[in-house]
Amino acid sequence: MSGLALKFARSQIVPLVDEGLGNSSYLVSLGDGRALVVDPRRDPSPYLELAERLNLRIVFSVETHLHADFISGSRELAAYGAAILAPAASHLATVYRGLEDGEEVDLGGLTLRATATPGHTPEH
Repeated sequence: MSGLALKFARSQIVPLVDEGLGNSSYLVSLGDGRALVVDPRRDPSPYLELAERLNLRIVFSVETHLHADFISGSRELAAYGAAILAPAASHLATVYRGLEDGEEVDLGGLTLRATATPGHTPEH
């Protein structure tokens, strides 16, 4: 699900780049006080701190694919109430909603569409 198509009206996207890991993740405001995080690194504190500063509550953690080069923070964000969205083919060892190619999720003012783009991981 590495291709994410986002349709939005009142949302804000804030990139968070970890140069050490070479990872980019994103905090996306849904425009109504809720937010999602795309490809979070293991330590959830940067997302939680930013969300607090922006008066947002993180309700979704989105995995575009399994990351062999770092440990995801989705489980940590789930402990704070975020639901995990990930490719169905990823077979995560935690509770998550598996998305199939082309499936859309209405996030309330924002639509997320899963787009399969197989690459360096089968579910990517």
